[in-house]
Amino acid sequence: MTATAVPPTAHSRTLVAAAVVPIVALGVIVTAVLVVVLGLWGLLVGLVLTAAAVGLRAWQLTHGVRRRVLDGLGPRPADATSEARLFNLADGLAATSGVGVPDLFVLDDPAANLMLVGEAAAEPAVVVTSGLLEVTDVVQLEGAVAWAFAVLRQGELPAASVAVGAVARPRISGAAGGVGGLLVRPFGALLASGHGHLADPDRDLELDRAAVALTRYPPGLEAALASMQERGTALARPDAATAHLWMADPGASVPGLGARPSLDLRIEALRLL
Repeated sequence: MTATAVPPTAHSRTLVAAAVVPIVALGVIVTAVLVVVLGLWGLLVGLVLTAAAVGLRAWQLTHGVRRRVLDGLGPRPADATSEARLFNLADGLAATSGVGVPDLFVLDDPAANLMLVGEAAAEPAVVVTSGLLEVTDVVQLEGAVAWAFAVLRQGELPAASVAVGAVARPRISGAAGGVGGLLVRPFGALLASGHGHLADPDRDLELDRAAVALTRYPPGLEAALASMQERGTALARPDAATAHLWMADPGASVPGLGARPSLDLRIEALRLL
């Protein structure tokens, strides 16, 4: 799979722009009240407060996403000795794909799964569960890691990472109700515009094809998906807001989004290649 024609930064900016609209709307209301109370000084204060709030929110959405996601998961850096085959496969696939080697982490969880996160193209992180390492041989693991490199090569990881805070968490708040839901619900259409970064029914199938194009061996990824299905991909502590960053369903999803293709369907699609 080749890189997309639209730069990832453009997609990230679109998500951020949609995410700050509620703050702008609230700022307009506050500014109007301040104008009534303070006149022109109120207008100035309102505009300054709104601009500061928008800038802070935009900065939060585009900085520290990787750190916050990894802190929430609690993985450890992969060890070059005990996880030597993971490093060797990553090095080989980096040379094949023309993508740099990402930072590698291992999450101690019996589920067989893999995720990527990184709001900056130069700082991606790949998290492999201990369960995936346990159930895959070297050929199967190569197929799974190739899937990660297909994501990196596609160039959409920064936007997908920004979508955690810009789309997924607000959508979850809206579905949960309460004060957060009341604030988010009027902007549901804007959130829906970013759903493509969370639930594209064709994305997994396209990435599977891109992964086997790197390894030139479809049975490797096919066997990896079968092993993942047998072991199970649901994490012990899944976070719905980051579900779209995982290779397979981690056991949680953003409310209102369609289901991802099943592993059975993905395996069958690989058999047809």
